[in-house]
Amino acid sequence: MSDKFLGEQYKLKETVIEDFSRDKAEKEDLKFWTNRGREFKDWQSILVKSVKINKNFIVFIIGSYGRGKTLSLLRIRDEAEKFSEKLFPVYLSFKGEEKSKPGLDFIFRIFKSIDFDKLVEDRETNEIKEAIDKVPEGFDEMKNLLKAIYSDKIKKQATLLGIASPKSEKARMALYFLRGEIKPTTSQLKELRIMRKIENIDTAKEYLAAILCFIKNLGYKSLLLAIDEFEYLFSLVSKSQHNIYLALLRGLYDFPTGLNISSDKVANMLFFIAISEDGWDKLQDIEKKEVSQGGPIKPLMRRVDLKTTLQNFDREEVEELIKKVLIYNRVTEKFEKDPLIPFTKDFVDYIYEVTEGLPSAIKVRCAQVLDAGLAERIPWLTKEYAQKILEERGF
Repeated sequence: MSDKFLGEQYKLKETVIEDFSRDKAEKEDLKFWTNRGREFKDWQSILVKSVKINKNFIVFIIGSYGRGKTLSLLRIRDEAEKFSEKLFPVYLSFKGEEKSKPGLDFIFRIFKSIDFDKLVEDRETNEIKEAIDKVPEGFDEMKNLLKAIYSDKIKKQATLLGIASPKSEKARMALYFLRGEIKPTTSQLKELRIMRKIENIDTAKEYLAAILCFIKNLGYKSLLLAIDEFEYLFSLVSKSQHNIYLALLRGLYDFPTGLNISSDKVANMLFFIAISEDGWDKLQDIEKKEVSQGGPIKPLMRRVDLKTTLQNFDREEVEELIKKVLIYNRVTEKFEKDPLIPFTKDFVDYIYEVTEGLPSAIKVRCAQVLDAGLAERIPWLTKEYAQKILEERGF
């Protein structure tokens, strides 16, 4: 099959089939964001509230595999970046993490997810220094750590030349320490001007408070935490330790209660948490058991500001998803008025029928049909052709 044919007939390359079949959503998939209009308006409302009032928020996004939880988080993160530098969004996941000290590892993950370079992007040295100095008294160790992280962030000559300054050993060591990636020696702690290691949740919370204060001093109103694969916490630790995470999440919602700092001094925390339906059911099971025994889940559930359950697409939404991918011209990187590969009504009906409207299944099956269509130079995608190809390929 010639590249000329692909270019003239489909305006596609064989490699773009991956746009349909990729297993995990990525930032580039946002160009194919489809539907979820009502849900998205609810999420936007929370974003707006988070930059107007001093309050932390918890939002759960619930859905079985393939319904678009990760893509929803990425879309929310993308939307947060439009809030005139009032929201600083980060993404983190529980999936694939090694087992570590329950609860403490959650805060370390937050620290790992923050891009400290991006946080002060386009900031002058004096702005960074002033934001650190304004962190209240009583957080001297944390202020020293921030000074170490940014000790060589901006070098005048490098900035003038447009060259990124390499991090010094001290700056790297400070970041590794904050993320729990090293166990510092006594001499290293002395160099960082820190006395205590981060070995328990209470100490970690103090560092978190100082960082949130620093973020607020930079002009941000909220730190948005887009948390994926939340249900994986159930596999990271034993059942008896699940409550540690749930109690910590409840405590973070109430943050900075219990610390010597007022809420107006720190940036809000905005939790958007994606969880599978099975994971959500487990939380509800824990809540039921707490009726007689007591525990952290019931108070946590009372603090949830919004709960969204993602459903499968209806027939109209299925067609919208298919069409959106097919009108994207990879050559010009623009969306065209009409589909680049024409398809029939019965093709949409068939895809809707066999996938039951599950977004990921729609992508995978369309990938198979498109792959065959390109190879065989099929001018139209029809039900008959799709059925033939999917049966041949084991679907």
